Amino acid sequence: MQASNSPPDEAEVRHALAPRPSFGARALSFGAELASWVFSYFSLLFDFLRSLLPSVLDMPSSLLGSAMPASTSAAALQEALENAGRLIDRQLQEDRMYPDLSELLMVSAPNNPTVSGMSDMDYPLQGPGLLSVPNLPDISSIRRVPLPPELVEQFGHMQCNCMMGVFPPISRAWLTIDSDIFMWNYEDGGDLAYFDGLSETILAVGLVKPKPGIFQPHVRHLLVLATPVDIVILGLSYTNLQTGSGVLNDSMCGGMQLLPDPLYSLPTDNTYLLTITSTDNGRIFLAGKDGCLYEVAYQAEAGWFSQRCRKINHSKSPLSFLVPSLLQFTFSEDDPIVQIAVDNSRNILYTRSEKGVIQVYDLGHDGQGMNRVASVSQNSIVSAAGNIARTIDRSVFKPIVQIAVIENSESLDCQLLAVTHAGVRLYFSTCPFRQPLARPNTLTLVHVRLPPGFSASSTVEKPSKVHKALYSKGILLMAASENEDNDILWCVNHDTFPFQKPMMETQMTTRVDGHSWALSAIDELKVDKIITPLNKDHIPITDSPVVVQQHMLPPKKFVLLSAQGSLMFHKLRPVDQLRHLLVSNVGGDGEEIERFFKLHQEDQACATCLILACSTAACDREVSAWATRAFFRYGGEAQMRFPTTLPAPSNVGPILGSPVYSSSPIPSGTLYPNPSFLGTPSQGVHPPAMSTPVCALGSPATQATSMSCMAGPEIVYSGKHNGICIYFSRIMGNIWDASLVVERVFKSGNREITAIESSVPSQLLESVLLELKGLQEFLDRNSQFTGGPLGNPNTAAKVQQRLIGFMRPENGNTQQMQQELQRKLHEAQLSEKISLQAIQQLVRKSYQALALWKLLCEHQFTVIVGELQKEFQEQLKITTFKDLVIRDKELTGALIASLINCYIRDNAAVDGISLHLQDICPLLYSTDDAICSKANELLQHSRQVQNKIEKERMLRESLKEYQKISNQVDLSSVCAQYRQVRFYEGVVELSLTAAEKKDPQGLGLHFYKHGEPEEDIVGLQAFQERLNSYKCITDTLQELVNQSKAAPQSPSVPKKPGPPVLSSDPNMLSNEEAGHHFEQMLKLSQRSKDELFSIALYNWLIQADLADKLLQIASPFLEPHLVRMAKVDQNKVRYMDLLWRYYEKNRSFSSAARVLSKLADMHSTEISLQQRLEYIARAILSAKSSTAISSIAADGEFLHELEEKMEVARIQLQIQETLQRQYSHHSSVQDAISQLDSELMDITKN
Repeated sequence: MQASNSPPDEAEVRHALAPRPSFGARALSFGAELASWVFSYFSLLFDFLRSLLPSVLDMPSSLLGSAMPASTSAAALQEALENAGRLIDRQLQEDRMYPDLSELLMVSAPNNPTVSGMSDMDYPLQGPGLLSVPNLPDISSIRRVPLPPELVEQFGHMQCNCMMGVFPPISRAWLTIDSDIFMWNYEDGGDLAYFDGLSETILAVGLVKPKPGIFQPHVRHLLVLATPVDIVILGLSYTNLQTGSGVLNDSMCGGMQLLPDPLYSLPTDNTYLLTITSTDNGRIFLAGKDGCLYEVAYQAEAGWFSQRCRKINHSKSPLSFLVPSLLQFTFSEDDPIVQIAVDNSRNILYTRSEKGVIQVYDLGHDGQGMNRVASVSQNSIVSAAGNIARTIDRSVFKPIVQIAVIENSESLDCQLLAVTHAGVRLYFSTCPFRQPLARPNTLTLVHVRLPPGFSASSTVEKPSKVHKALYSKGILLMAASENEDNDILWCVNHDTFPFQKPMMETQMTTRVDGHSWALSAIDELKVDKIITPLNKDHIPITDSPVVVQQHMLPPKKFVLLSAQGSLMFHKLRPVDQLRHLLVSNVGGDGEEIERFFKLHQEDQACATCLILACSTAACDREVSAWATRAFFRYGGEAQMRFPTTLPAPSNVGPILGSPVYSSSPIPSGTLYPNPSFLGTPSQGVHPPAMSTPVCALGSPATQATSMSCMAGPEIVYSGKHNGICIYFSRIMGNIWDASLVVERVFKSGNREITAIESSVPSQLLESVLLELKGLQEFLDRNSQFTGGPLGNPNTAAKVQQRLIGFMRPENGNTQQMQQELQRKLHEAQLSEKISLQAIQQLVRKSYQALALWKLLCEHQFTVIVGELQKEFQEQLKITTFKDLVIRDKELTGALIASLINCYIRDNAAVDGISLHLQDICPLLYSTDDAICSKANELLQHSRQVQNKIEKERMLRESLKEYQKISNQVDLSSVCAQYRQVRFYEGVVELSLTAAEKKDPQGLGLHFYKHGEPEEDIVGLQAFQERLNSYKCITDTLQELVNQSKAAPQSPSVPKKPGPPVLSSDPNMLSNEEAGHHFEQMLKLSQRSKDELFSIALYNWLIQADLADKLLQIASPFLEPHLVRMAKVDQNKVRYMDLLWRYYEKNRSFSSAARVLSKLADMHSTEISLQQRLEYIARAILSAKSSTAISSIAADGEFLHELEEKMEVARIQLQIQETLQRQYSHHSSVQDAISQLDSELMDITKN
């Protein structure tokens, strides 16, 4: 590719020269020689920049500049789309390669435990590095909602006990005071309800989602209350319940009521119960002060050997009921169970006792079993932790204040987390690694994670006196007692560094007024994974990190309860933190924002920035503008990486933005310690004439290869480019490579019916489309954005960075070097623009394809697919959304046609759906498509109209519509339908219009008149296009001729008794009707001014042996055609015969006579001597007629010649007859007789 001759834009240069923070200090301590090289290097760069500045002032710097020429072929555009699709494929793969929790903790197997938290980089905000990190809050400002005033009064009446907790599934907080329970909405403190039907003090409370099929539909939850005497189960009903409502909280608008009569009640048998927990499938478990685990089993009706509700002790043998409960209590070890935790994803239950004993119960694959598989004492846990973290005081490993399950959506190998009073996290595994289906069989400590404050340079205070802890999806919240009246709330998480190994976390503390009674996560919206046969092997079992899903999932919400009320707050996502920075800095620039881009790296930060920049919400308008500014200011530029032969500096240390440990130095010549594949130029869309080979980066092996690849530099795309790819791939997510459809089997009676359904629900498509629209509008809005003015001028740092690894040439040719570098910089920029344009087109096409798919889903999707041809139905099953967007235009057209046909079949107007299609997917459904749909509708509806006038009106209207797009319509199909409704006029007019539109310049006729030269390829193509269009007319004429000549069916004896059997089509034309339509159609065809069609019509009439019809045609094109064919066609006799008849019929007797004379003189074995005499006789008659009309002397002379020729011909005939009569048995005479037939003899010759 040649460098542009136009000088660069001054703004571009200023932007290029703007300083960019380096990725760590690259101190070069290689001795005096290296120092000299560095001095020469920068001197050379300075000279280069001074000379380059005037010549690059006009270099374009728009995001999507017009790098691609307007004349780019469809093939090139398709290739660009394919390349953009491959970029998205790779980014999607990158996002799916996030490490498992065990990998973050560097645990390879249960028998290889590890420890972390002692390094500065484990918590980068705890040490000196804090100065280079933006001030990012991890949790939002806390919203305080006081307790309802009525509740505050109740505390004054308390005698025995009070407890407080949260029921997130129903958005309620609860409080027990002695025997009464109160519930209220913790969001606003309203909707207070209570139950005072118990006489004993409430000891434990639990909310249960009941087993299906036992209670009435309005009973959506059970409230389980335990007192010293009874276990009471109450029903929670919702009066405004919508049938089939999927989200409980949608039904919580004041419609909840507690059913006053207990559903079940059973005695506790003197068991003091401490806590109640349930599983997702409705099982109820209770923890006893006696150290036993109980279950309340319930069913709809009592059985022969079972009660409707009974209590089961899972900690005793089945025969324990024979021992009096008093004795059991007396002799049992006093270690109450204080916590039950259920892993619903694996069907495992854990208990924690007051003395720190953790037990593991396997509930079975189906969640209906019960088997205790492991029990570990606190001393064993402390001992194991001490052996793993030998330098740490063992007192921090106990007591354990909370256990939390780690579901399989977060980790396949780690199943349980325990938190100690000092904030230490203990990670456990219950089965071998890499076996997600294995059942639990042990409890093994695999990792000890120390809290912030344990590194040598830490400046933060360690957590202490932790009394409440909550772990949810990688987020650890701890409430630690600061004093009797206040708590410190800790938030620790690794959302900022989801891909970084070993695990790096941020921490934040905030003071909370009052003592924390309860801490709970609010059930968040969860997006179902789109797993289909085509992508099931590529999608991890675990959930993606927050940074990958933050564009569609709201921030995680938490509630903390204290005696003062409920405290509501959110865990901020990276995008929320960026919003906070933008608002705090009032604009898109500032040191804090720059640090954010360093912290997350340019491409990831740009992807996060785009969430705000692409927001269409009115409230985000200002923030969106600031985010756009930050995107272009800190998103970097396309770079050129030059091969280097220098060894990597040994002291290149890690930096906060892209952390690596000092034991893993950054390879020489690389830009980032862990470069994304999007930084690999070989994966991008490159100009077709790329002059420099591009080396791939990525793994250390390929990095080493790139260092030795001396063919030339490689292009590294900017963070802006990569950020757009990342954001688009995350919007599409699993939809991108998912099957379009899935087959579902339904039972209908005894039959199984297989239906084809969309793999993606309409609701998810709607949210994806909203995000895509924002990205598309952002790209359209900024297609000519100039980033230059946002840069800081007067520095060479930026260009230096864009020439990574550049070394001074040995020959010292400075001018040649300057030209080469300028070309390479421009080449990188141009390559990025081409890639961005392809991505922009891909975004646009994706939006329209998904909009179409959503429209199909909103209709009867199964019916629409059922209308498709079988081959398209099979194709749908093996097609991904990616393929639909990039390649399958034919399939898209078939789906649209099927949708339109469903409207037509239901006698519904297509105007509305047609306009909607044009609006949502103009690339897939154009104005021409809309016209075609309208014409189809008119044609199909005309079939059902009985009124002839109305029918003809609709057919003529359909013809007008078809004629608008006749060069694109399926001509043979439409003409076939016109024949079925006997609209032969439409066949003629549509075919002629199509021929004209396919060859508007008349190249076909030119080709024909110039002898059909082989070298005229364009003319031949136009000629064939016209003939194909004319064929629809001649085929229809042939069909009518055949029908008009068909023998009428004669009556026959029936083959069997009964009503007559129709053996033919009732719509078939009679002979008379066919003949009539033929005449009408032929007459209409003769009106055409299309010379080439007229010629095609004449040829067909001759081939169909309809010469009489041909001669009846009055057309200026007929005579020239017959004259031409008489000269060039092999069958000259036939055309000359037609020609003299044509002349005679049109009273051109002189011309007729001359043609007849030529026929008589023609040397041919096709004409007998007798025929020649007849030709001469007719010629004499025509000549006489001509002389009777005109007195031209030449005609008189010609008549005289004909008469003489007649005399000679008669003599020749007499000789022939004599020879045949007397000497025919001689073979030589036979030859003479034949020769007399072949031509007229000249009596003047010997």
